[in-house]
Amino acid sequence: MVFHIRRTFVDTNPLSDYTFPLLSLVSGRKVSRLLQQEFGAVHIEDLALPYFCVSSNLTTGQSAIHRSGELWRWLRASVAIPGVLPPVFSNGEVFVDGATIDNLPVDVMREFGRGPVIGVDVGAERVFTAHGDEAEGPPLWRLLRWLFGKEKHINIFQVLLRAGIINSAAKTAAVREHSDLLLQPPLGNLDLLNWQAFDKAIEAGYVYAAEKLEKSRALLRL
Repeated sequence: MVFHIRRTFVDTNPLSDYTFPLLSLVSGRKVSRLLQQEFGAVHIEDLALPYFCVSSNLTTGQSAIHRSGELWRWLRASVAIPGVLPPVFSNGEVFVDGATIDNLPVDVMREFGRGPVIGVDVGAERVFTAHGDEAEGPPLWRLLRWLFGKEKHINIFQVLLRAGIINSAAKTAAVREHSDLLLQPPLGNLDLLNWQAFDKAIEAGYVYAAEKLEKSRALLRL
């Protein structure tokens, strides 16, 4: 799976197909095409290991748990950040990024009843700040310094990502207790949409998880 994610999101920029923003900033065709190339006609229920992914059903206002159906399609829905990628439409219903409602679905995993549940909260306590107090974008003569200067500036993708998941923060805090072990890797200021930080994030998460798992062997009965 890591190989497929790297080839789909890291080796290319899946958010480069900008479009007239009727539904979103990018058209989503590139992401859909890349996911179809990686997973083809594979269905979730046919995977070697039990798997599910979560999206948010805007039609019903509830989380949607996908345990069957086309893998590429529901992966596409699960990353459809509102405003960044267009929703996925299925049977008259509208699906977007699962984090909009539930950013840590360990309660869903608990329902499987297959053993200890390890929750990984990569959005825990992430700092969302920027320098400056401006309420508008920079004028043209300051645009280059704004884009390439040393000060930290947030962009529209980051704003939409944050806005899309902030309402699930309270639920995330509530469901953490469903984990037998909760991992909160110290990813610092790594931007969740910075695909080139993929290897750095993987390494930081691996080192952190190895240390935590070693200390938790008795708890997890490994």
